Amino acid sequence: MARRRFQNPKPYMNKTKTLWKACLATYERADSGVEGRYRKEITLAPTKTTTFREAKRILQPILDRANASAFNPTTKQKTTTFDQFVSIWERDYLSLSKPSTQASMRSHLNRLKSAFGPWDLREIDSSSFQSFISDLSAVEGFEPKTVRNYWITYRLILQAAVTHGYLDAIPPKPKLPRAYRKSPRCFTLEEVGKIIEASERAGDFDAVAIYWTAAETGMRLGELGGIRTFGFGSGPDGGEVHVSETVWNGKRGTPKTNNAVRKIAISMQLRDRIKNDFTDFSSPFRDLPYHRAEKLQPLLQRLGIQKAGFHAFRHFNASLMDSLRIPLKVRQERLGHAATGSLTLDVYTHASYEDHREAARLIGSAIEIATYSDCLTAGQEKGPLVGAPEALDNKQQIGCGGQI
Repeated sequence: MARRRFQNPKPYMNKTKTLWKACLATYERADSGVEGRYRKEITLAPTKTTTFREAKRILQPILDRANASAFNPTTKQKTTTFDQFVSIWERDYLSLSKPSTQASMRSHLNRLKSAFGPWDLREIDSSSFQSFISDLSAVEGFEPKTVRNYWITYRLILQAAVTHGYLDAIPPKPKLPRAYRKSPRCFTLEEVGKIIEASERAGDFDAVAIYWTAAETGMRLGELGGIRTFGFGSGPDGGEVHVSETVWNGKRGTPKTNNAVRKIAISMQLRDRIKNDFTDFSSPFRDLPYHRAEKLQPLLQRLGIQKAGFHAFRHFNASLMDSLRIPLKVRQERLGHAATGSLTLDVYTHASYEDHREAARLIGSAIEIATYSDCLTAGQEKGPLVGAPEALDNKQQIGCGGQI
């Protein structure tokens, strides 16, 4: 091995003049006990935010460790760049996540690789990532929740790096902006009635089926896209829909939790609409991405309803079931929630399917009354509605404007 020398290199810019770098030698001992000298180029900091003098200060502790290793060689460590390890993480870890999770985390990876791509994984310390977080929040104006999601993605990468031996421990959590919980958008019964009525008046039966199913069942957007068939009953027993798969961006997947795999009773009103308007009962839900992107928002704007996504139907469904005093256990099972937070309810309470049918009947009646009630369109000229009920015997139970 060559004679050991004291090193004092200076920082320099890379070819594109975007990063401060330095080249130095380290002395390491392999597992066999043989010592070796290894020259490597390290990344110090971006030139955009760091001066030469600051880069020199960053280099000094690294240089001290390298000079000390000349007389006391350390055990050779596994090293890799951030870019190289992210490729491993995407292949072995991210690929096992749900499609929606993959889509959001890949957008995070693009920005993380732009900031730390050529860096050695061991060189990205807490201060470097804190600067990245500060830029996202203060310079680029990202929402606090979005900034926190970047940390979650980065932490998952670091956990995998520790498992693979490229890091000894996860760096401390950075200071993150405080995220305030926003009140989720929730349709009112009156708004749901207007949405369904307007779609029916326009002859858009696909939209009627989608919006009514979303409002009555409270299914998540991916679950609606995964509908393949309905089971129909007779008389007041409307039938049921099975939730066993989801669709996101054209890719099939599994529901969010084990409890999300469920059977949801539907009302006779929804049953009759699906049976009368469609020969292929799942056909409306195949066009769900189009309705989500092109139909719902313009419709809300025309009706003067505040902008909202499909998840507002789910919040509406939960709120309506509460107003109708449907038992909590039935609500939990219909929504597919993992738990209600009570051992008595989750373990020792069991809802019968008759309870689910009664819930579907009440919800279907409420939506039907909201859709066809005269008080919703008072002062407006109304044409004939396809499938309008002959009589609304339950009007005295549920008033206009969603008051239950």
